[in-house]
Amino acid sequence: MTQKKDLGALLRDNMPDYEAPQSVRDWVREHAPADDVSVSALSDRRRSIRSLTPYLYAAGIALAFLGGWLSRTTIQSRTESGGGDALVAELVDNHVRSLIGDHLTDVQSTDQHTVKPWFAGKTDFAPRVVDLASQGFPLLGGRVDYVRGHTTAALVYGRRKHIVNLFIWPEGADAQVTARSFHGYSLLHWVSSGLSQWAVTDAAPGELATFRQVYERATSGL
Repeated sequence: MTQKKDLGALLRDNMPDYEAPQSVRDWVREHAPADDVSVSALSDRRRSIRSLTPYLYAAGIALAFLGGWLSRTTIQSRTESGGGDALVAELVDNHVRSLIGDHLTDVQSTDQHTVKPWFAGKTDFAPRVVDLASQGFPLLGGRVDYVRGHTTAALVYGRRKHIVNLFIWPEGADAQVTARSFHGYSLLHWVSSGLSQWAVTDAAPGELATFRQVYERATSGL
């Protein structure tokens, strides 16, 4: 005997049998059209529907189980495939937050010799700070930010009417350059000289590629 039949038998054996009150049957006799089904036929139909109830109930359980399984699978898939998206979202959030109010810079200066020493004692590493105004990316200043549970240096550069936030923290071996986009923002990631660097802007992705080239060239000896 299959599991479905066992469940159906169990439900049939334990389901209470409801009989319509006499008042309901009298009302049906009084109001039913002449060519409508009889009370006896209605009773037969009710018994027929009742006989299908265990199977409908079993089908409902199966659909509920399937729906739950699909929901868990979808959530798990999104979590596994979106591991890096959490960091990207955090960086974009920090970038947007820096543009609100007066939190773009903690030290506002175009002089790299002012900005770099300012980080001493505020981060446990020395960010490579250069002014790139001659290459179209003027240094605007810097600030201390917080990413992935640790203190991060953020260098702020301008690009025409756009802002480029360069988030820097210590990392391991050099990594391949990776370009990302998130909610209309462009991101570029690379690791060099033991430092992980994430550039974020609302400018075109090509602007970040140019920024990385001029920044790496200017800091190659630092």
